[in-house]
Amino acid sequence: MLPIHLRFANLRQAVSIASVLADRGLIPQFKKRGDQLFGPCPVHGGDNPGAFVVSLSKNLWYCFTGCNTGGDVVRLAQLLDRSSYAQTARYLASLADRPPVPWDNTPGSVDHAFQPFTKRVDLDPSAPWFRQKGIHTQTARAFESGAYHGPGFLADCVAVRLHDASGNPIGYAGRRMNTGEVQHGKWKFPRSLPKKSILYNLHRVNVSTPCLIVVECPWGVMRLAQLGIPAIALLGIQVSPIQLDILIRFPRLILMLDGDHAGRTASAQIQRSLASSTDAHQAFLPHGKDPDDLSDDQLIALSGYFSL
Repeated sequence: MLPIHLRFANLRQAVSIASVLADRGLIPQFKKRGDQLFGPCPVHGGDNPGAFVVSLSKNLWYCFTGCNTGGDVVRLAQLLDRSSYAQTARYLASLADRPPVPWDNTPGSVDHAFQPFTKRVDLDPSAPWFRQKGIHTQTARAFESGAYHGPGFLADCVAVRLHDASGNPIGYAGRRMNTGEVQHGKWKFPRSLPKKSILYNLHRVNVSTPCLIVVECPWGVMRLAQLGIPAIALLGIQVSPIQLDILIRFPRLILMLDGDHAGRTASAQIQRSLASSTDAHQAFLPHGKDPDDLSDDQLIALSGYFSL
């Protein structure tokens, strides 16, 4: 019999993470976008639909919320079953001869066509949320953001209007205010929103600006706008090839992602992806802080914008 480390080397090639998910009946919870799968984390039991990301080509996974860790198919099987190495090897061997998961036939892989929503929604820019974030009422109004007090998709949310790169309105995203629903993710986005091609506030910035700040969410963009500093938001921490192609058009970028593990890890990855194409730097926020948690002086110092 092969030594266990050699068996695992073979099993890593023979068994996909998708096969492990399928064996547990989890496939319907996942969506396929390009080379990646997105779904709730099966390890810590979360239900955020974008927390757990799988690279199909690399056969690797990462949880960006409760676990803040990742690994290969062996590590996933161990964590799911709390099993020993020998037990994990036997389990993966049992999956090795199964046919590939037919993603084209699974409910989770269906991409419904995105339908832009162009109507204007009545929002309250004087909501207490903005005072907590240091965002002025006039700023929230200028960015078409505010609390939504009606029923439906944006119920109990502070919403912000989204636009494509040309400035055409395409809908709204909502930040949940009901803490009981945060386990579903802090943000709500329109169904099938093409997030991979969107950079929030891109239509308001000039490509010739000497320095562009990159943050995770719209609140950081608004805080920086009050200081006269141009910024865009990723609406998360994932960056697609389409978004990278846009970012390299700017001569200098400051990556000001959140000061948690996920934000710092993503910032380092993005910087590596941009290294050969543009001048990209990381701004290291205090641990656990978001840009909108900082004072104006801290934001100015971290951006380095006025020292250029």
